[in-house]
Amino acid sequence: RDKRDLSHVEQELDAVAASAVQSAKDMHAKLIILITMTGNVARAVALHRPNVPVLAFCTDAQVGRRLQLHRGIVPIMLQSTLDPGCANTSMSVLRAEAIRTAKELGFLKTGDRVITVDRTVGKAHDMHHYSHNMKVATIREN
Repeated sequence: RDKRDLSHVEQELDAVAASAVQSAKDMHAKLIILITMTGNVARAVALHRPNVPVLAFCTDAQVGRRLQLHRGIVPIMLQSTLDPGCANTSMSVLRAEAIRTAKELGFLKTGDRVITVDRTVGKAHDMHHYSHNMKVATIREN
């Protein structure tokens, strides 16, 4: 499908996914971590054929099952009472939980770089409904 045929939301998602995969390659990251409610960001990342593992933290078991069908995606249920779709949820807390889990599972160790991608709901004062965020982090000692 031609990128010009994509909706604005799909274009944004594709651009963030492509950036995450390219950044992982350029920065020699060990892992890409996604926080996803629908699985759309994970599917977009998979289309760009990342050369590192991709952990997709999901809030819905059905989304996790569907993501098992996509190349390079490892779905993990997000063990949190926080709702990523709520404007009051701090995504930094969910990102930290995802990174901690990835470290416990042996995907990351001290000194490794990781790329995280999530979608944040805009607050009442923001000029946007939501934003896609990509961050690069280096894992430190506890």
